[in-house]
Parts: sequence; C-alpha cells; structure tokens
Amino acid sequence: MVKNKLWCIGLALAFTLPSFAKKKVPLSGQWGKSFRSNLPQYPIQAWIEDNNKDLLLEFSSNLGSIEVIVTNFTGNVIHKQSIDTKATSFTTISLNKDVREDDIIYITDGNNIIYGNLFNN
Repeated sequence: MVKNKLWCIGLALAFTLPSFAKKKVPLSGQWGKSFRSNLPQYPIQAWIEDNNKDLLLEFSSNLGSIEVIVTNFTGNVIHKQSIDTKATSFTTISLNKDVREDDIIYITDGNNIIYGNLFNN
C-alpha cells in the first residue's frame, strides 16, 4: 500500500515538475482571425525556458507561414525564423544567446502581429 502511494506521488511529481521549467510570455497585439471561445486569446502561445535560450511556441490552429523575430532594446534582430504551422503545431527555437530583460518577440503572418517581452518575472 505504501509503495502504491509513493509510486503515485512520484508519478504526479514527474508530470508537474517540468511545468516549472518554462515561463509564459504574455503576448499583446492584433490577430484578426476569429477563433472559438475555448481557445486562448491568440492562436499562438509562447514560453521561454529557464535556461533563457530556448523559446517554445504552440499553435492552436493552422496559421500558414509565420515569421518569428526576436529583437533587443535597440531594435537589432537577434533571431529571425519562418515557421510553417501546417507542418507543426509546436516548435522550439534555440536562441544563440541568453534572453535579456529588454528582448522582444514579434510573431507575424504578414497581416497580423503579436508581440511580447521575453523576460517574465
């Protein structure tokens, strides 16, 4: 009985601990397409890993080809990548440097744009 309880606790920890390894990136902006109400506000969700080098993106619908741009406080492009959301609903972007407090992510499909500060307290 005790082994079963320990096994359940261990299993619960295995699923909950990885969720603390990433921080949500709050996004703002305008994405003009209408989506069902049970989906997030935007069809894209973003997280930054605790290592401050990996950006995780999840797409709740097929948005076609989008472009992800990360800039620093002076507006210089740190990273730029095109992603085909028809091929994937989740992607990890490895940045070549640590994310800083003033770095901004921009996500656009050419008509719509959302953005957010990658540093999240």
